[in-house]
Amino acid sequence: MAYQVLARKYRPQRFSDVAGQEHVTRTLLNALAQGRIAHGYIFSGHRGIGKTTIARILAMALNCRTAIGTEQRPTPEPCGVCESCTEIRAGNAVDVIEIDAATNRGIDEIRELRDAARYSPARDRYKIYILDEAHQITDAAFNALLKTLEEPPDHVIFMMATTQPEDFPQTIRSRCQHFSFHAVRFEEILTQLRTIAVEEDVIAEDAALALLAEAGDGSMRDALSIMDQAIASAPLDNGKARLDAEQIRELMGSVPNTVFERLMEAISENQSAPVIEEINRLINAGNSPSQLARQFVRYLRNALMARIAGENSELLQISPDERARAARSAMLFSEEDLTRFLQVMLRTFDELNYRQEQRFHLELGLLKLVHLQRLLPVEELLSQLPAPTAGKGSLGGGPLPGTLPRLQAAPAPARPAAPAQSPARPAAPARTEAPIAEPTRPAFSPFEADRDRKITSEATTPAAASAAPPAPQALTPIETAARAAETRATEATRTTETRATEKMQPAAVVGVAEPIAEGALALAAEADTAPEAAAGGSLDLDRIREAICAALEREGHNTATALLDAGDWKQSNGAIEVTLAIKKTMLALTMNAEADKICRNTLKQLGVGEKLVFLPGEASSAAAAARPRAAASGSVQAAAMENPLVRQAQELFRAEVRTVLDLRDRK
Repeated sequence: MAYQVLARKYRPQRFSDVAGQEHVTRTLLNALAQGRIAHGYIFSGHRGIGKTTIARILAMALNCRTAIGTEQRPTPEPCGVCESCTEIRAGNAVDVIEIDAATNRGIDEIRELRDAARYSPARDRYKIYILDEAHQITDAAFNALLKTLEEPPDHVIFMMATTQPEDFPQTIRSRCQHFSFHAVRFEEILTQLRTIAVEEDVIAEDAALALLAEAGDGSMRDALSIMDQAIASAPLDNGKARLDAEQIRELMGSVPNTVFERLMEAISENQSAPVIEEINRLINAGNSPSQLARQFVRYLRNALMARIAGENSELLQISPDERARAARSAMLFSEEDLTRFLQVMLRTFDELNYRQEQRFHLELGLLKLVHLQRLLPVEELLSQLPAPTAGKGSLGGGPLPGTLPRLQAAPAPARPAAPAQSPARPAAPARTEAPIAEPTRPAFSPFEADRDRKITSEATTPAAASAAPPAPQALTPIETAARAAETRATEATRTTETRATEKMQPAAVVGVAEPIAEGALALAAEADTAPEAAAGGSLDLDRIREAICAALEREGHNTATALLDAGDWKQSNGAIEVTLAIKKTMLALTMNAEADKICRNTLKQLGVGEKLVFLPGEASSAAAAARPRAAASGSVQAAAMENPLVRQAQELFRAEVRTVLDLRDRK
């Protein structure tokens, strides 16, 4: 007799022999015992898990000549010894027709099947059609089979096996009983391989059988096919084939998972050199970059499942040794890190399929994993920002229709500026334009802060905590920027005091100059000083405020407009001081060079020679309420105030509209 491969030789002949499909076999046995036989079945699921096998066993049980309950057949299982069971098992039964639907998929073949189904079976009780890969049948052929499948003769039963049930028309699926098969579990495949190894008189290590079961990936047929190939290539020991793990890895072109464990350890330590050297050694040994990426993806998935559900979870369909290895790698990282790693490697694996230089892309993907360890998560940075609050002019805490609320108290990272000059150096002459600070290196570095974030076992022990000196507390980006701005303000104040001691000429300084007090920002008008203003005469502060706010609003500086309009204005010591409801770290960002130029031009047009000084602080709400600024005719604020909905909201909530933003496209 010709040699039979293991997948055919050990094909189950009874429902009880099928591994991993108890939900299907139990239902079919109950249906046979109760006589509830359907005229159409759909068996769907992974490849090599028993769909066609169960269809054949069901056909044997339906056409078995031995009655249920007899000594030869006490259960609905087929007897396996009668003529019908023997012919079906051999594949030459007249009334059981197996059709390869991938080849016979057209409407002509289905018409012939439909015509032949009208005739009674030649000998057995049922005429059974088994359609393998039934999803390959065309839509027109399915429509030709539709009426026959809905109302077939009493002696006809259709069984359709497929791996893609979603390709079936819904009209076909609704006329059949659908059984969804499960992937075979790792332990069940391993048990079957051990039984076959004993039957075939093969010496096999547990690690080797575990590799075969894992390579099957839920398919019993795939595992048996690889085992058949491994037995053929195995060395003989006293006439018996010996299977070991190293030989199977060489046969499948895979590497041991200890390699990936070493890679994960190097990644956790932010060491790029060991990662690249290990990959270089594997590729020089003849391993495919695509195969290495595939294995690493599986290893990362197992490590992630071990991190989520634990080492003994059913999510890990691997051997106990591999479970322990995956758990050790999972302890080095957080769940978020492993998720990012898996996402990067999946993208890298996809890119290897259509890239020419596969090695370069694999190395780049692994280096990304190393660099990901040095970056702070975005959610960690966002969690350090204060929650935004709604403005006073919003309805129910939200913005008005067509408007955008202004968040006045929300801080933002300060813009890095050049360090101030030392007070001992002579001051430079005043300039008419504000100097632009050259960009410097940010004070905050996520690469440095990440070193304190990494969790190490040595830092958690009491001995290490007592021996190590106290490390400085890491600052957030906002705190770092605030401290830098405070330092710059202090240095600027010292520079101003030095200039005052040198008796500088009282020339009008235009632009963003050094503050005259700590945290203050001073601006002066570039105009001829009026005699009465220089002598300390009173100014019309309301007129100046209205003019400056209107000019800023026309140019789109809405934040500066709202701050100036709500600020406290007063004349003191030959200067106009405006106290704004803003922190000193935000003052330089709001009153930038462009806003300074607008204020300068406005003061020049008004003929005001007083200096304009802005101070951080809290504006008086009572003073702001007492100085309502009328909207200019034809402006967007005037249009908003005339809206009946706005007026109704003001009357209902006693609200005050402080700021209106025009979000329409400007042409």
